[in-house]
Amino acid sequence: MGAVVELGFASRFPDVLAGGLELAAKALDQPGGTARALQALADFDAYSAALRAVLVDRLAAEIAEEPLEGRHGQPTRLGGNIAHAVAVSELAALQGTSEHTAARALNFSTALVNTHPAVHEALASGDITEAHARAVIDQAATLPQHAAEPYALEALARVRTRKGRLRTPGEFRAVARDLRERLHPDSMTHRRAAAREDRRVWLQTEDDGLCTLSALLPAETAAEMYGRLDALARTTRARAGDHRDRQDGRTLAQLRADALAHLVLTDGVRTDRQWLAAKSPATVPFPEELLAGVKAEIVVHIPAAVALGASDAPAFLDGQGPIDPATARALAAAAPTWQRLFTDAEGTPLALGRTAYRPPAGLRRFLEYRDGACRVPGCTRPARTAEADHTTEWQDGGATDAANLALLCSRHHALKSLALHRLTRERTTGDADGTDGTGTPAPPLIWTTFLGRALPAEPLDGDHVLAPRATDHPPRGSWGEPATGGEPPGTPVYSADVAVREESPPPF
Repeated sequence: MGAVVELGFASRFPDVLAGGLELAAKALDQPGGTARALQALADFDAYSAALRAVLVDRLAAEIAEEPLEGRHGQPTRLGGNIAHAVAVSELAALQGTSEHTAARALNFSTALVNTHPAVHEALASGDITEAHARAVIDQAATLPQHAAEPYALEALARVRTRKGRLRTPGEFRAVARDLRERLHPDSMTHRRAAAREDRRVWLQTEDDGLCTLSALLPAETAAEMYGRLDALARTTRARAGDHRDRQDGRTLAQLRADALAHLVLTDGVRTDRQWLAAKSPATVPFPEELLAGVKAEIVVHIPAAVALGASDAPAFLDGQGPIDPATARALAAAAPTWQRLFTDAEGTPLALGRTAYRPPAGLRRFLEYRDGACRVPGCTRPARTAEADHTTEWQDGGATDAANLALLCSRHHALKSLALHRLTRERTTGDADGTDGTGTPAPPLIWTTFLGRALPAEPLDGDHVLAPRATDHPPRGSWGEPATGGEPPGTPVYSADVAVREESPPPF
């Protein structure tokens, strides 16, 4: 039996979290010691989740008690629920999570502590896990307020089987969902009409040049769509078997995916029923055969001293990530235009000073390529949907220049405009627009939250679009606590004289 490493835990913040936690190594040598240790750790995890919910709810309450009027003269923003938006943003910064995750944590904690104390008590005592508690809270949140708490108590009574076994979270979610359907005071017809409003399609980036395309649709619509895709996939596989000269080798899962891409990208030129009825050995095209239907925008970084040429380096699909060179070349061949980024002063000017408030299309395009996403730390909302913000506000003398513009999503733009969060540059002896007057890149941006947590507001890694330039800025301090210097050595700094020009289709 391997030796057990003796581990101990002591908080880095003993003023608010006192005491320690140790693994009793000697007890592990007793029969069943390891199993009991795992059970004890599960109890601690449950207690920790219950305590975290209390603290998250307390943080939101403390923020709600603060004056949140913000900058005067601003229109109503964030649906008027400013305290919730500030609390979500603050929690995301504190825990290093996305704001989507922070919002879920805040909503869960608020409901658990204030609306469902019995569920909270069961979690704190280790009778249920955090996953069980989330299953109850998630289902209760879809019920009218007067029915939510009685439902939670009934669900809590079903967390164990008749024999006393704790149901797994997956088992319990099914039980909780079924119970919610039976106890819901509204009719199924009314609920379905309301739920239809949530239908949507979304895209999630995956590894190795893939993405997950998901859709939330009415059940009968989704079932029919899947049935047709499955029929097309099975027909293709059968026809490939009948024609041995065609080597396919794709699984049914791959064929369904390729059939979906074919039906969407061919714009309904031929319906699936016509396809199934055809006597010819038509098959679902391979992914490579569909690239002609992908109208991508190709971004090529070309230094002024380098002529346009081919490259085998990985390309980057806007908003998604790296793709292999062969796919990039196929996309480039079908692209109607290229967008070139020049590291000289040609093209659209990127420094308009006080002559215009809104950045023109060329400057806006440059900001999208430079920033990549909302500049707030941890926010991944794509740059193409973000809003151009003057770091030094226009009414305070800020210029419409690349050095004084950053892209912020609508939520973070609102928080900054209300002066509840701040986006500033590190202090320098330079000009008010963030440069030193000689064209040197502006100092790094700092995002300061409502409670004063300072985080570096860095752009996404844009080396694939904008050429990095060496810098002699000294290293930064610890995370969240900027030092007096600039970026770490080797951090890309982008020239403000980069311009964007639209060119003719690629020369091949």
